[in-house]
Amino acid sequence: MGSVWRNPIGFGIAALLALILLASSVFIVPETEQGVILRFEKPVGTINRWKPNQPFGQTDSGLAVKIPFFDKIVWIDKRVLDVDLNNQQVLSTDQLRLEVDAFARFRIVDPLKAVVSTGSTSSTEERVADQLRPLLGTAVRNELGRRQFAALLSPERGKVMDNIQAGLQQLA
Repeated sequence: MGSVWRNPIGFGIAALLALILLASSVFIVPETEQGVILRFEKPVGTINRWKPNQPFGQTDSGLAVKIPFFDKIVWIDKRVLDVDLNNQQVLSTDQLRLEVDAFARFRIVDPLKAVVSTGSTSSTEERVADQLRPLLGTAVRNELGRRQFAALLSPERGKVMDNIQAGLQQLA
């Protein structure tokens, strides 16, 4: 014990290394985020995955541990996200040109699948939104292109929106 106190620089370096090792292995999982653990860029598991009807405050959030320098965490939002489609031109069956603004709401329920399918280790939500945008455009064009302009202004509009939603869910 006396030799440690004789060399305080060695003791300081050892304490600093231990602190760096501890800081790089312990992290906080936010309540609104779910994470995918990547080990050498390969997904090995998830943290705080979204579960339906799970009460706020009773999730797997809080302190967690990872293998320092080997594991990386990709954070994905658990909340409902949206994708906007601005000024989409659609031609109705009676040859009227329509300018349509649309949006879709989505939630990533399988973060591991989202990271693998987007091939993204950062900004996975944006990549998912970028992949959904053309699908939303296709669903809107397909459904509105089958209708006459007058039908879009009638009570039948609700059915049209339901058909767009069903088509998008099938494509996504």
